[in-house]
Amino acid sequence: MKKIDIYKKSLVLVVSVALIMPAVAIAKTHTATFKGTIQGALCVLEGKKCPPDDLDAHLLIENNFVLLASSGKYYYMPNISRNVKARYAGKDVQITGKAKGESIIVDKLEVKEGDKYKLIWTKEKQKRDIINYFESITMG
Repeated sequence: MKKIDIYKKSLVLVVSVALIMPAVAIAKTHTATFKGTIQGALCVLEGKKCPPDDLDAHLLIENNFVLLASSGKYYYMPNISRNVKARYAGKDVQITGKAKGESIIVDKLEVKEGDKYKLIWTKEKQKRDIINYFESITMG
């Protein structure tokens, strides 16, 4: 009888821990808003900003881009295509998403125009565009 009670208690403990751990992981990656500029990753890693005078040539050789936040930290944005990031290199942006380590899973990208931010990209619109694209292919 006592062995069964120990197994039951152990099972309850293991299940409880298994249910709590994802909540702890989610709590560490809450949605936040970050302001800064989009810069070439190599430039930022070398402690420089992308050259504003020769930006077109620089964009050709830069493989990846990061958000250089006003705090001085940088964040990779793996769910935004290189083309979108390159298009707004050097621009003041506001990004909303979930940060974890040196990356942000972006929900929304806005670019500063004047003293306001203009919505440029959302994760939801990206999903809809992909679905619409593949539906148009199958329907021919």
